[in-house]
Amino acid sequence: MYEHLETAAEPDGLRRVVIDPLSRVEGHGKITLLLDEQRRVQQARLHIVEFRGFEKFIQGRPFWEVPTLVQRLCGICPVSHLLAASKATDAFVLGHTPVPPAATRLRRLLHFGQLLQSHALHFFHLASPDLLFGTADDVKHRNIAGVLHDAPELGMMGIRLRKYGQEIIRVLTGKRVHGTGSIPGGFNKPLNAADRLLLQQDLPNVLSWAQQGLALAKRLFLAGPTHRDFAAAPSNFLSLVGPDGARNSTTANCAPDALMARCCSIRPIPGATRN
Repeated sequence: MYEHLETAAEPDGLRRVVIDPLSRVEGHGKITLLLDEQRRVQQARLHIVEFRGFEKFIQGRPFWEVPTLVQRLCGICPVSHLLAASKATDAFVLGHTPVPPAATRLRRLLHFGQLLQSHALHFFHLASPDLLFGTADDVKHRNIAGVLHDAPELGMMGIRLRKYGQEIIRVLTGKRVHGTGSIPGGFNKPLNAADRLLLQQDLPNVLSWAQQGLALAKRLFLAGPTHRDFAAAPSNFLSLVGPDGARNSTTANCAPDALMARCCSIRPIPGATRN
């Protein structure tokens, strides 16, 4: 059904290789490759198979429904969609008035919870089996179950880190997945003293686990001879930073090229321009 998308110069005689489904991704997709007789790739295609249509079916809906609706795009990163839609509709409520400081802080805390749980899922569940065991390891062992069997403390560290991120989300939105909280114009409930104390109690352990995970990721990444160059490509991706140059994914501006390159270690494409 995808043959009309193929652009190989000489498709006759090429062998098709299909990787379906993709693993180690937070979603669904597949890859098709066309190989010649020398097993050289003549075409590669990444297929994202979902159709969502959110842009269409939110048309005509009341603006205050949009953040709650669009977070259904994903069960892993609904908070990011909730916050993006809240920011997009703030002006309907506030005009040119800034979002109240307390609401901005709660949104940032909510996004920190999202980043923590998503990064823990990516590194410990999806990436660490390849980094720990190598890509030649048996696929039946090269997964989070294998990590829990061979390195149970490391596996549990990842599970607990993700759980803490999800707990931040639950406290602020009422549910770990698809809650509410951030709304057009601000936030719909405060963080009470009891919940704040609940989150503070585990912070020393969470910081320690995060530091250990970062040190392990750095060590495993640097130990791999091909990790730095694998799938690397020049790009014009932008870094989101605050006024002090530090990363800020909630209220940020696009970084200048020099700062962007320093923050993200990516090389702008020569001669390209940004809009």
